[in-house]
Amino acid sequence: MKKTLKSSSPSYVLRYLWGSAAATIVLTSILSWWLLSSSWNMWNTARNDVIQFENFYLVLQVSNDLASERAYANELVLSPANTKLQSWRKLEASRLLTNSDLKKIPANLLSPALFNATLDQLERSRQHIDIYRERVLRDPIEAQRAINAMVAATDFYHEAVFRHTSEFLLLEPSALGPILRAQALGELRDATGRLGSQLLIPLATQTPIPLHNIEAISRGMERINVLWWLLHTEGDEAGYLAGFTQLLGNTRQQFEEQGISLINTLQAESEQGQAYSVDAENFAVRYHASLNTFDELLDTYLVGVKKHYVESEKQAALHLLMVIIILIALCLLTTGLIYYVRSRVLQPILRLNQIATGIIAGDHQDTLMDDSTAEEVQELFSSLGTLGNQLREQTRLSKKLKRQSEEDPLTHLSNRRAFDAMAGKLLQQANRDFPAWLIMMDVDHFKAINDTWGHPTGDKVLVQLAATLKKFSRPGDVMGRLGGEEFAVMFRTPGHEDVTGYTTRIQNEIRRLRFEGPKGEPFTITASFGVASGWKRDLSEVLAEADAALYQAKNSGRDRICGLPEKR
Repeated sequence: MKKTLKSSSPSYVLRYLWGSAAATIVLTSILSWWLLSSSWNMWNTARNDVIQFENFYLVLQVSNDLASERAYANELVLSPANTKLQSWRKLEASRLLTNSDLKKIPANLLSPALFNATLDQLERSRQHIDIYRERVLRDPIEAQRAINAMVAATDFYHEAVFRHTSEFLLLEPSALGPILRAQALGELRDATGRLGSQLLIPLATQTPIPLHNIEAISRGMERINVLWWLLHTEGDEAGYLAGFTQLLGNTRQQFEEQGISLINTLQAESEQGQAYSVDAENFAVRYHASLNTFDELLDTYLVGVKKHYVESEKQAALHLLMVIIILIALCLLTTGLIYYVRSRVLQPILRLNQIATGIIAGDHQDTLMDDSTAEEVQELFSSLGTLGNQLREQTRLSKKLKRQSEEDPLTHLSNRRAFDAMAGKLLQQANRDFPAWLIMMDVDHFKAINDTWGHPTGDKVLVQLAATLKKFSRPGDVMGRLGGEEFAVMFRTPGHEDVTGYTTRIQNEIRRLRFEGPKGEPFTITASFGVASGWKRDLSEVLAEADAALYQAKNSGRDRICGLPEKR
């Protein structure tokens, strides 16, 4: 009997209550930390994207400034005495802009030593140009040396900065695509400027264009065409850069109609031994005018992408703030519930325990219950019901936040972060006899679908493709949307035939899908596939191998499967 009374004593019940409360607080804290860290990582990634693109914006702006300064320097070298002052003022304003933007580049991309070396190289190059402030062109070799000096200054800057930029890009690969396209825009501006410089001295001396200059023009045009092609292969940023595609087309048309046509005309005149139709000064001015919209094009792209990243950072910060508020509210709610249980549930139970002990001991004085205690006992079951409802609501909110952080909102497949985590675990479980297989797929000509029928129709295509993957999925398969129209599936199987059959079934099912445009226009789709496998490998290696196979499928005609194992 004494043991029973001791185990049911108020002190024992209090210890049990506070132990349960402490366990609840610990579990809630662990869940809160998990949700908070996920939201923090999302915000930190978005913030790094903004910082990374802002820094790259500054780097590329200087490259653009140098290209403009070269054009004004060429005008000064070739200008006659009566226009020297006007050309010098334009060059001087361009130099001030270049120097100002150089100082804005962060030290992690351009250290003080490299900054001073760049300024020294630029100053030496400018000294070759400065002699033409009042002197007209007489010695073509000296003039060519001055023009080449400015090109050398640009090359020195690119070598000093872009080497560090390539390392810097590895910090946040999510922004790699927009940064590479922005770099292509900067290289395009630089390549077009260099193209015109091949004709300046022949025009100034009224001599035929040398063979090495003609070869340089040919290589430059090939490089420019490759950059145009790269810029037309837009990524996700095409969806939030309104008017950029039109501006890109207008810029190319203006350059080809004014700049390229002028170069072709002068080349033809040189080959036929005819007198040039324009002199060097007029050529420099007209060719420079054909490049005017390149600055607007680059600025439109950089500002637009930066604005998008800033907005994404704001949304991630808002999401983080909402998670913090919800977690604080849950902590306060948990604390309040513990206090409520103590005052409204525990105390009445302890009072009943005291009364029962008194009855057993024959002390009927302790059996008396006042009105307030009776009321508290009557509310006991109601309080327990309320507590259960609050705990169920807390669990529901936690599951909802976890699902939102791991799920792609359009297709309801795993997002890139969740896919990498689950696929990495699956890859760690793989072995030689039971390897892991990765299938990456990409909708063919998906940009054309968005451009022709609009993004809502494109979203329907993505949703239906996700449904197809779910249809053929098996327990244990990891599926995700990596971004845009690119999807991936990872699974384990011992047989090569299983992989071939699985991939082929998905390909055939995609071919059978039928869609309609906004006005009922029927169309179908195809997809390209890249397959890779492995065990005891990093996920990044398997992804890179599958991505290479996917690009092989794209480049070999699309609607293909590359990387499948050979039949044995």
